[in-house]
Amino acid sequence: MKWARVALGLAVAAVYVAFALLARRRGASVTLHRWLCAVLRVRVRRIGEPGPGRRLIVANHVGWLDVLVLGAMEPMAFLAKKEIGADWRSRWLVNLQGAIFVDRGRKRCIPSVNAEMARRMAAVGPVVLFAEATTSDGTRLLPFRSSHFEAAWASGAVVQPVYLDFRRIAGLRPTRAETPAFAWYGDMTFWPSLKTVLACGGIACEVVYGEPFAADADRKTLARRAETRMRAIKDQARASEREGFALEAGIRGHSGARVFVTDGNPHGETADRGAETA
Repeated sequence: MKWARVALGLAVAAVYVAFALLARRRGASVTLHRWLCAVLRVRVRRIGEPGPGRRLIVANHVGWLDVLVLGAMEPMAFLAKKEIGADWRSRWLVNLQGAIFVDRGRKRCIPSVNAEMARRMAAVGPVVLFAEATTSDGTRLLPFRSSHFEAAWASGAVVQPVYLDFRRIAGLRPTRAETPAFAWYGDMTFWPSLKTVLACGGIACEVVYGEPFAADADRKTLARRAETRMRAIKDQARASEREGFALEAGIRGHSGARVFVTDGNPHGETADRGAETA
C-alpha cells in the first residue's frame, strides 16, 4: 500500500513538474516539495520567518530529505556537489529550484561558483549553503567550511542560519540507532534510504529560521559566526523539547512566528498557521 501511495504521488509530481517547467512558474517547486513531503509522510513545521532581501541561507545537512524540507518553505536555489548532478534521481530534485553545482575537488572553480551564487542572490532569490560540506547522522554539527561565504559579501546579502531538527519518528524522539530513517551519510545509497523512510511510520521536522546577520566581515569570520549561531539554535531547540518551553533567543520573528504544517497526508491539509510555537 505504501509503495502504491508513493508511485501515485510521484506520478502526479512528474505531471506537475512538466506543467510547471512549461509555465516557468516561480514558487511552483514549493508546492511540489510540499506534495512530496506529504507523500513520504514528512511533517514539517517552520519556526520563525525568512529574512528580507538578498540572503545566503546556511543550513545543517542531514540527508536528501533536507532538500524536500527546505524546498517546501520558499523558493530557493541550492549549492550542490557535482556528484549530485551526475545522478538523475537527485539531479531533477535540486534542479527544480535551480541548483548551482560545485566540484569540491577543484578549488580553482570556487571563485566562479561564488560569482554565480552572488548573481542568483541578487537577481533571483536566496541560495542555500550546506556549510558542513557533507552529511552527518543529524545528532551533531560538523565544522563549517568558509569557502562560499564570500558570495554573501560579494552580493551584499545577509546570512541567515536555518536549523533542521528531525525530532520525531513515528511520534517518538529517535535514538542514534534510528537516525538512518532520515539521515543519509557514509556509504548509504538512495533506494535503501527511501525504503527506510517509507517504513519508519512518519517523520517530523522543525525548520528553525534564525536571525539574519550582515555579511560585513571576511569569509572565515562569517563562517564562525554562522556556526556559533547555529549551535546556539540547536542547543535551544533540544532544550525546548526536554523542558517544554518555546524557542526564544535568536529566532527570526519569534514573537509572531508562523508555522508551516504539512500533515503527511497528500490529500489532506497543507497550510500556514499563525501564532503557533514549538
